[in-house]
Amino acid sequence: MYHSFGLMIIDSRLLYRNADEENETGRGNPMKRRFIPFVLAFMLPLLVMLPFKTAADANDKATKSLLNAFNGTILDFDASRIAWKEKDKVLWLFNRKDGTQVKVFDGTGSTNIIRQAKLSAQGVVYNLSTDPRSGVWPRVSPVYYWTSGQASRIATDENLLDIRGNGNFALLSRHNVDLTTGQTRELGYDRVEFSADGTMLYTSPIAPVNAFALFRSLPDGTVTQLATPSNKVVSFDSNFGFYGPLTDGKNIVYRELVESNNYAKQVWALRLRSADNTVTTLSVNPRLAYTANTYYRINNGWIAYIEYDKAISRQVVNVRSPEGIVKRVFESPYWWSWTRAPLAIDELGPDGTVAFTFNDKTYLYYMKEEKTVSIQRSPSKFQYREHVFDGPGDSPYRAGVWYLQSADSLYAVRI
Repeated sequence: MYHSFGLMIIDSRLLYRNADEENETGRGNPMKRRFIPFVLAFMLPLLVMLPFKTAADANDKATKSLLNAFNGTILDFDASRIAWKEKDKVLWLFNRKDGTQVKVFDGTGSTNIIRQAKLSAQGVVYNLSTDPRSGVWPRVSPVYYWTSGQASRIATDENLLDIRGNGNFALLSRHNVDLTTGQTRELGYDRVEFSADGTMLYTSPIAPVNAFALFRSLPDGTVTQLATPSNKVVSFDSNFGFYGPLTDGKNIVYRELVESNNYAKQVWALRLRSADNTVTTLSVNPRLAYTANTYYRINNGWIAYIEYDKAISRQVVNVRSPEGIVKRVFESPYWWSWTRAPLAIDELGPDGTVAFTFNDKTYLYYMKEEKTVSIQRSPSKFQYREHVFDGPGDSPYRAGVWYLQSADSLYAVRI
């Protein structure tokens, strides 16, 4: 059961118009939907509504309009589809364009529950798990790839982490699967990033210090070591080195553990490696976790990252432009601490607009308008998606939209 509303979505660059009629009750049969893009250059001055405010004192609430709601949990979405589960047993694929949906998996009457699902370019990858309430042991955790109405198992006893490389590569806990060819690769420790052609970035330990170096693996299996950790200290702590590489196709951002004293004291450096192999240190932070990929994002040359400012004893969010100009968009308040009010970067748009969460409040900072909007006390997260339309000649028309996703609902957002 779901409902939908027609609305107009405005972001800092483009306008989307839903040409359907509104469903005032929000219930009943779905209506066909379509997006009609058009140029709004003459309207851009109207979008700058208020002067800049830092996120710490932003009172502007984001305007959100309900697109879809389900009697279940949304697991993933893109410009045209939504994957959602019903009572952990039934997995549905909803078509946002015409309101139809198909059943991907039905575990009713079995001991299986749906653990995770992600949209691929052509279908859905989903992860099952044995329901702990069933008493069945040992538990299993298979991963399936569903496309064109058929599901095939691609892994056994693994976790689905993400879909990368334009939706063609499944990132699993022990394998990486090319969904177009079925090829699997077991590479590295920190299997994080794919580019569209299947090139993979990862980290793996090297001798003699057993520190984690940065590697690149091409689809043909060619492996190149890109960087060696600067820390050469031999230690019982074997985790010196690089973690969490992210790339926009040209630049690579990663963090490096440069100091550790039996885990009691850790210092992390955030590095930027440019296409010409120039390395820049963006920040040096204490107490970053090994899995702290929420501390930075990269997109289209823009980099958003969290930094600890010793001068004011606070955490801040910085956004670095492709030209290297750094803008501070958030400072934590005086009462923050390491153990409460966590700060995390959720998403970064291709124009530098950044979404982040602090103390159970999620913010969206529009870089071009220098304005922050927020949603108070909500588990929802701002997320960015691109819509691609047929354009003149062979050039597709690309447009970006910010959404707000809660457990069971999807909203459009505008300032």
